[in-house]
Amino acid sequence: MTAFALPALTARLPRARRLLAAILLAAGAAAMLAPAAARAQSPVLDKIRDAGTIVLGYRESALPFSFADDKGQPAGYAVDLCLRAAEAARQKLGLKDLKVRWMPLTPQNRIPAVVNGLVDLDCAPNTNSLERQKQVAFSVSHYVSTVRMLVRADSGIRSFGDLRGKTVVTSAGSTGDRHVRRFKGQYGYHDVYAKDHGESFLLLESGRAQAFVMDDVLLAGLRARAKDPSQYVIVGPALSVEQNALMLSKADPEWKRLVDQTLAATFAGPEVAALQQRWFQQPIGSRGINLALAPSGEVRAAWKHPSDAVTE
Repeated sequence: MTAFALPALTARLPRARRLLAAILLAAGAAAMLAPAAARAQSPVLDKIRDAGTIVLGYRESALPFSFADDKGQPAGYAVDLCLRAAEAARQKLGLKDLKVRWMPLTPQNRIPAVVNGLVDLDCAPNTNSLERQKQVAFSVSHYVSTVRMLVRADSGIRSFGDLRGKTVVTSAGSTGDRHVRRFKGQYGYHDVYAKDHGESFLLLESGRAQAFVMDDVLLAGLRARAKDPSQYVIVGPALSVEQNALMLSKADPEWKRLVDQTLAATFAGPEVAALQQRWFQQPIGSRGINLALAPSGEVRAAWKHPSDAVTE
């Protein structure tokens, strides 16, 4: 019985009884509506409102998605997208001002940081995977990359078949991690796991590793920052196609909905082309690092048809 039946039921009752009936029916209607209201609440947005602050995670060496710039400040394509989500939260909450607090994360600690509520949104090229979805949620994809290898140009390494007896590095907790472990027995190489992408590249640069397995866009960014980028090449077949996304709490669908809507609106307008030019096709920072990467067909498709589907 719904609250819309209230007038018909109470018309013939004395005033006191009509009042009591109205109270009881209103209470019943509220009880029926309560679950829906609870589902509409957002713990993350509530926390942001109460604190007047949004906490965003970022990487210190995942150029051009998320990195520390010349002044040590968070910058990059995914960082810019997160700032748009922060502005959407400010507007939705009706706040005059919203402070942004940045927290540097690594591939190893990013999921615990999201699960435990230390960050409200992780602004990086996180690969959306079925395994990770057991713990966290992902926004619609903001970019698409492939996992390959970075090696020295004079190393003679061009495929996994050339790695026998050599050392392969990747960042612990990254997508490259599972590929390195998966092929170790088949190709007979030694594997090492660095704390982040910067350390992984350092092992390659210093000769302690002969190949670095990671998303090709990140590899291109690390190569571009090297003293002599021409010394390094990206080789090998694509081990997987990665849907890169922002990472957030699995327990808050309302927050995810707002983030997804913000990204979809950005992708549908002229802003995304400007972001692509700024971070992938123009000089970055005082060193003028330029990845010179045009958006692939897969990237354009991700922008045209926003989705959080996994492609593994």
